[in-house]
This record gives sequence, structure tokens and C-alpha cells, in this order.
Amino acid sequence: MSITILQPFRWMDSGVYQDSPLEPLIKDEALTASLQTPGAAPIIHLWVYDRALYLGRRDAKLPRLEQALRHFGQQGFDSVLRSSGGACVPLDAGVLNLACLLPDTSISIDSFFSFVSSLLEVGLGEYGTLEFGEVAGSYCAGEYDFSIQGKKIGGMAQRRTRFGSILQLCINVEEMPRGEWMEAFYREAGLDDMESHKPIPLIDGSTVGSIAGLTGRAVTVDDVKKQLLTAIEQRWPVEPVPFHVPDTLLQDSRHHLAERLRLFSYTAKQLAAGDWHLPE
Repeated sequence: MSITILQPFRWMDSGVYQDSPLEPLIKDEALTASLQTPGAAPIIHLWVYDRALYLGRRDAKLPRLEQALRHFGQQGFDSVLRSSGGACVPLDAGVLNLACLLPDTSISIDSFFSFVSSLLEVGLGEYGTLEFGEVAGSYCAGEYDFSIQGKKIGGMAQRRTRFGSILQLCINVEEMPRGEWMEAFYREAGLDDMESHKPIPLIDGSTVGSIAGLTGRAVTVDDVKKQLLTAIEQRWPVEPVPFHVPDTLLQDSRHHLAERLRLFSYTAKQLAAGDWHLPE
């Protein structure tokens, strides 16, 4: 099943977040809800979070998760449980996050992954040949990892809502020790101590890289944003517009994620507090 884009993508950049790691996910959720409007256009939403651990559902099975989150909170990491993807991803100011939203609930999972893979191949081609497929040993490893020179620089996850389809991804742009962070996180959380039914495979930090580190170029997140837009608009219709979503949709989305899906979200200060505990 191929994807035909009949209207220009609305290219929206909502900036850099620091105060609540759930907030950009609320924005994605609200944008997806906006797709219910008749004649809604597809959206590409870009954002950055500095800095946080974005946990997956599988991480909840770790025996010392609370201890690990407290430790990383003391190191300045916020934390949130997200609704897509399987395991923890570290975000910082050198990681670009992108969501592709389509007003279509019937598109197949493989078709959507294939379409966004094409977007990335075109948009990131300036930095080398992208390879798609699981990078064994990387954090949040999956079939739709993407890599350069065998090193993972990002991954993708998608889900459906009543009004559309959303695929979320992150791109490691600037060099940071993200692989080492995840080795330390899972060691602190007790992954190595689990004898069976481990929710996460072995993490090898050396399997993870970044565009800047792998190309040897001083590439920034802003550089990649500009390169993505310039390259993508050569192949697909794209219209940069200011970020906007109705307040009512933001409020509904905040309630849906926090209350219905029970996605917890904590700042580093909250995690480091002596009386903090994970919710039951």
C-alpha cells in the first residue's frame, strides 16, 4: 500500500522543552486529535527535550527502576513514561525528535514505516547512507532502527488513534555519551540481576552514534532541521507554519495521557527528592 500526499505537510517546530517531558507528547497527541477536522493536512512536528529519559512500557518490569530514576534525577535527567515504543531512550539538546502525522487510520504499519524511511533517506542523505534494521545491543533496539556506518543514530515507533496515524522518531545529531548513559541506567535498574524474562536485551553503548560523531562534522540540531526541510520539500509538498493547536485539544490530550493512559512524568528535582516514589 503506497502513500499519496494530497496536501502539503504542515511543518511545525515547537522548539526546546525543559520543564515537563510529557509536554511535547501532549502536543503530538493534540495534533493527532486535530486531524479529525474535515480536509485536515498531514503534519511534521519537530521538537527537542533537554534532558530526560523517555521510558517504554517494558522498563516498568525492571526490579530497581525507582532507584535508577532517582539516581539519574540527581544527574539532571527528567523522566517520563511514553505511550509508543518499547524501551528507554535518552533525550538531550543534541537529539532532534520528529513526529509524522497522517489523517488516515487505514494505512498499514509497514507502509507507514516505509514512507517515513524514504523521508529520512532523502532528508539525511547529506550525512551518509542510512541503513534500516535492528542494531543489536543498542538501546530501544527494534526493526526500524536507522544507522550510519553500522551505528544506530535513531529509531521509530508508531501507533493509531481514532483520528489518524502517528509515527514518532528521534535522531541523534550532536555527540553525547548516550550509549554509556543507557548502560549505566540498566545496570542501576537491575537488568543484569534478572535471571530470566529480561524485558530488555543486553545494552552495548558502543553500538550507538550520532551524525556529528560519525561524520566528523560540527553538525547541530538546527543544521539538520534546515537540511531535512530543504531536502524533503524537493520531493513532497511542505509548508512551514507556526506551531498551533487549539487549547481545548491540549487540555483533552493532557488528561488522556496523564489520567487515562497513566503516563507518569517527573522533573529531575522531583526524582532527586528524598520522599519521591514511583506510583503503584
